[in-house]
Order: sequence, then structure tokens, then C-alpha cells
Amino acid sequence: MYGHIYYNIERPAPALLAAFADIPTATLSDAMGRHGALASSIRPLYHDIRMVGCALTVLCFPGDNLMTHKALQMVGTGDVLVIDDGDYDTGCFGHRSALTARMRGGAGVVASGSIRDAAALRQERFPVFCRSTSPRAPQKNTPGSINVPVQVGGIVVAPGDIVVGDDDGVVIVPRAMAAAVLEKARQRDAKEREQGVTGTPELPLDPSGAALSLDRLLAGKVIEHHEFHSWGVTGRVK
Repeated sequence: MYGHIYYNIERPAPALLAAFADIPTATLSDAMGRHGALASSIRPLYHDIRMVGCALTVLCFPGDNLMTHKALQMVGTGDVLVIDDGDYDTGCFGHRSALTARMRGGAGVVASGSIRDAAALRQERFPVFCRSTSPRAPQKNTPGSINVPVQVGGIVVAPGDIVVGDDDGVVIVPRAMAAAVLEKARQRDAKEREQGVTGTPELPLDPSGAALSLDRLLAGKVIEHHEFHSWGVTGRVK
């Protein structure tokens, strides 16, 4: 789907984006039934990172970041550049691009492939999530597309989806279900905080929100031995 630029997309309301600011990605993924999380190969560039924004999607021709530069002209407040360049080992985004994005109010970048200028980006602390780093410069010859559905980390990202990132990784919340996911995530977060305050020794909640029981989970699946055993060096019971 190369050769298309869509300037006007439906974006989540700023208040809705702000509501996701303090919710961990793990809680969001649980609230969506273990869905929404990008593959673990898409990693944060530095620690103590936090990012919430609206997906401005970029489909690049592999090894060519021409459309990333065009997208930088379109970045608005709260936008996260979500770049699909086919997992290519060329730096599709760097320090100067980050400065431009931040100047325009951008909230971060998620790249399926590599970025470069890693040291400067860490110092700048512009939120970056990517598969790897590479010093290799990209071409600027072949147009891709902007604000079309892309695939990053095994998840299809549509323009206007909510992108949340932290030290665990990145979760994509589809815009159409954002309000419902937010409510479930808030309820789950509140219950887990309550358990932490009371010190209740319970298992983590199931993604559906149900309490987990070890006895129920193990029933009929293990043989429990209560008599004393002494194991020899061969690993056999004596």
C-alpha cells in the first residue's frame, strides 16, 4: 500500500490520552485479555521510560526513510510515530528526527526495525522503542505511505490508535475500544493496588479480572507427596 498520504485521521480526545498516562502496559494488556502487546523484540531504548500518544503510522520502503521525514512535517501534539520499515537493519530514525518530533509536540516513536544515534537519543530521553540499532544510513528514494494500517511487532496498528510504552514494552489500544479498555484497566489496577496495601498473599489476577486459586489450577494435574523423601545423586528416590 505504497504511495498514499492521509492528512486527516480520527484522533482520541486529549483527555482520553491523558487518562492512560499512569496505567502500566501490563495492566492494559491484561485488560484486553493478553492482547495488544508488541513482540518483546520491540524494546525500549533506555530505562525509566514512559510514552502515551496517538499513532501516526508510517509505512516505509525497506531501507528508505523518505516517508519518515514527510511524517515529521505532520506530527502534532501527542503523536507517536509508528514506523513499519520491514524490520530492516538500517537506521530509520535518529537524533535529529527526534528533535524535530519533540519540537512539534511528538510523544515518541515505535519502529519495527533499527534506529541510530542511540547515545544522543538516550541523553535526549525522547521515548524510542525499536528492534535494534544500526549506524547504517537509509536511502531517501522510494515513497511509502502515511496514516495507513501498519504491522509492528506482530500487531496491526491503525492511525489514531492509542500507543502506550514503558519499561515492559509497547501496547496498542485500538481507538474504538479505548474507553472500555481504560475502565477495565482502572478497575484491575485499583484491585491490585488494594491487594498490595493489605498484603494479601494472592496470585495475580487473571486477565478477565478473576482471582486465581492454586488449588483449583493444580487439581488433578499433579501428585502431591507429603511423606519424607531423600534424593540420591542419581535423582532417584531412596
